Amino acid sequence: MAETNPNYMRQLDGLRALCVAAVAWSHWSGYFGFDQRFFPSAEFGVETFFVISGFLITGILLNNRSQELRSQVLQQFYIRRFLRIFPAFYLVFGVAMLLKADSAVETWPWHVSYLSNIYFYLHGWCGALSHFWSLAVEEQFYLFWPLFIFLVPSRYLLVAMGLVILIAPVYALHMNVAHPGSSRLTASVLMPSCLSALGVGALIACLVRKSLLTSRFLRWLCLTGIFGTAAWYASGQLLWLKPFERLAEDLLLGWLVISVANGVRGPVGRFLQCAPMSYLGKISYGLYIIHNFAKPFTDASMA
Repeated sequence: MAETNPNYMRQLDGLRALCVAAVAWSHWSGYFGFDQRFFPSAEFGVETFFVISGFLITGILLNNRSQELRSQVLQQFYIRRFLRIFPAFYLVFGVAMLLKADSAVETWPWHVSYLSNIYFYLHGWCGALSHFWSLAVEEQFYLFWPLFIFLVPSRYLLVAMGLVILIAPVYALHMNVAHPGSSRLTASVLMPSCLSALGVGALIACLVRKSLLTSRFLRWLCLTGIFGTAAWYASGQLLWLKPFERLAEDLLLGWLVISVANGVRGPVGRFLQCAPMSYLGKISYGLYIIHNFAKPFTDASMA
């Protein structure tokens, strides 16, 4: 479905632009006196990024899954990820160390090895570096997911992806309890916990290529996401249920991403694929890396 629409990448770029704007707004809005409790925009922005990543990365891998090409595909995949991700990240982090931003000097081994999320799980957030957790998750996913796609037999892929999605909130719940003396549920930053979002994107990509993505399934994604998220709010936002609410949210975002991938019509579609939005989406990775260092707006909050 998405592969037949020539504009879907431009619209997905536009959606990326909205995501990075949502995350930046969550970190800057405190400066303007807004209360983020009523609209967790950082959460929605980052989770949408994860769904898009799962969708696009899995699509690339599935398109090149033949036995003969696997070693070549893996090599090209990791080289492209290296060229796209590492230079900008290490440049920004190098500047952060020179300026002694927050705890950059003390915690640099964790960040340069893309283990920021594990550090935050163990020790808590560290100001302007806190958004690095999602970059670490993405990199860990890039290392793990190609092996998953290539090693799981094709006939079991859908079932395996479904299990990964369902296991993610159970893992997060277990790690929340396992955190010694934790008063904050930070296991959501660990890569396996994020496989609900990354896995939903991957599952959609697989369904597209198997021609199994029906309108009924899309309605199920949307309605399950809406009612699951609403149920969590109605329950009083119980913290121990948060991983399962996150899964419901990811299902809703999965519906959003595939809808955009198929091409949204009307004013919304034209807005998403207009030149400024498309351009901001293309550079959204760089914007995301630097946004939390933008003083005086940064409020040293989590991403």
